[in-house]
Amino acid sequence: MRHNYLHASLQKQSGSMIVIALFVIIVMALLGLTMVKLLNSSADAVIHEVYGARALHAAQSSMEINIKSAFPLTQDGAGNCDSLTTIAFATVPGLQNCYAIASCTLTTGFVDETTQYYHFESTGICSAGKVTASRSVAVDAIVE
Repeated sequence: MRHNYLHASLQKQSGSMIVIALFVIIVMALLGLTMVKLLNSSADAVIHEVYGARALHAAQSSMEINIKSAFPLTQDGAGNCDSLTTIAFATVPGLQNCYAIASCTLTTGFVDETTQYYHFESTGICSAGKVTASRSVAVDAIVE
């Protein structure tokens, strides 16, 4: 009698193992896809961060070039405040695919005032494929 009871019980459960196996396979596949998507978004964030840092360095470098041009270390002190300058960093290691647009604006003070006001602004832009990052910096200077 016990043997018949076990046989009947096993017949009732004949398809349940397939359902459990399918459920486990589907859950594992969804977890795997979620992990792949998470890793891809993490890699994209790192790429944007790296190109953002490169764009910032390009902007700062072009700003320094522009400031050096406006305030040279020569005896005559005659500087050049260009309104707009584009600098490409194609040969600079670490800044390939980057360029910067720098501007310098010179204004004087009020009437009978010899104060000069300089405004420097620079935007660095780096791109690779579909990723483009840009960063801007600005500096003000007063010469009395």
